[in-house]
Amino acid sequence: MILPKFGLIHQLTPETPEPDVDRLLQDELARSPLLAEVRRGERVLLTAGSRGINSKPKVLAGLVKVLKAAGAEPFIYPAMGSHGGGTAAGQVGVLADLGITAETIGAPIYDKWESVRIGTTEAGAPVFVDRAALDADRVVLVNRIKEHTDYIGTTESGLIKIAVVGLGRQPGAAAMHQVAIDRGMQNAIHDAARVIFRNLKVVGGVAILEDRHNTLRRLEAVPVGKLFDREPELFRESQEHKPRLPFDRFDLLIVDEIGKEFSGTGADSKVLGRIMNRFESECTAPAIKRVVMLDLTEKTHGNAIGIGLADYTTLGLVAKIDYQKTNLNCITGGRVELGKVPIALATDREAIEAGLKTLGLWTPESLRALWIGDTKNLSVLAASDGLLREAASRADLAVDERPPFDLPFNPDGSLKRLKTLVPLH
Repeated sequence: MILPKFGLIHQLTPETPEPDVDRLLQDELARSPLLAEVRRGERVLLTAGSRGINSKPKVLAGLVKVLKAAGAEPFIYPAMGSHGGGTAAGQVGVLADLGITAETIGAPIYDKWESVRIGTTEAGAPVFVDRAALDADRVVLVNRIKEHTDYIGTTESGLIKIAVVGLGRQPGAAAMHQVAIDRGMQNAIHDAARVIFRNLKVVGGVAILEDRHNTLRRLEAVPVGKLFDREPELFRESQEHKPRLPFDRFDLLIVDEIGKEFSGTGADSKVLGRIMNRFESECTAPAIKRVVMLDLTEKTHGNAIGIGLADYTTLGLVAKIDYQKTNLNCITGGRVELGKVPIALATDREAIEAGLKTLGLWTPESLRALWIGDTKNLSVLAASDGLLREAASRADLAVDERPPFDLPFNPDGSLKRLKTLVPLH
């Protein structure tokens, strides 16, 4: 089969200079009354989710320093639903993979698990938190504001969501997702958050806002009483700076790796334009005919949630799937579609060829195909001729001077990863 050649393109988006996180945090906390009521000796819980947020270790370490200076006793709480196999030890391990340990942050990591039901939403759903959150003198939510992979709303992934799914862990996440089938994700999250804010000593949160290169752009401290008003505004701001593919319509997308460090669904559904949640609205763009996913990352520890967003994959990826972790994540989130294994071929080459064979009519000149390393790092991509020509005419894209090249397959049919050819950041 004749395969298309690919050339490199660069997205020309402004890069935020590497920030001084401590200075940003000090300035923001001086402006905001978020920590004004924290007293000496109080135990303060800081949430740390399972997403690969580049600045998160520094933000948490900075908060720990501020709280210790005030005489408080901060600790880090693994704020995630069923990730890490849904166990206390597994979730501590997830944080360690993200560079969050007692040594790097300067505060202990909570390593227990005791689920407590604290109330019921108006829709009748139980609301759970861990005992650590209930007993803490203060709770500070820390999370990035960004789009969520499961639904479209006025708030998606952020401070309100981590209060429900993070503090609630697997029982809280499962309860929220169950009622979301009838109420919708946003209503289910907001309903549960109101119960949590009434029953816990949540002072508010620190919102992390990034640029398109996943670099911290700014921080904002939001008191709990303003969360429902302010977070929708921060979410709209985050959408203006999110990583995205530079084309709204193309034929084939090759994704080297999926994993939890890139997205809660392994691959960002909003980047792919495929939410595939039968209880929520679907994306309108980008429109991609076929998606091929080639491998799982080591850091995802076999959790292959998101593989269901692909049309084709490889037997090598399938062999790495930990079905217990994947099933728990998909069932807890009510997202069974994301765990369905697509057609799996013996090699990367065969999977890509299968994708090309099921596109309809195309020629190497007309084909609109993209090759990316993952759905988080989108500054550098490889594109086929049909997209290279379009990229050459756009001010926001630059075509690399190197001539188009054949896909670099190894003799065994595996494809060299894009990140081995060019830095993706």
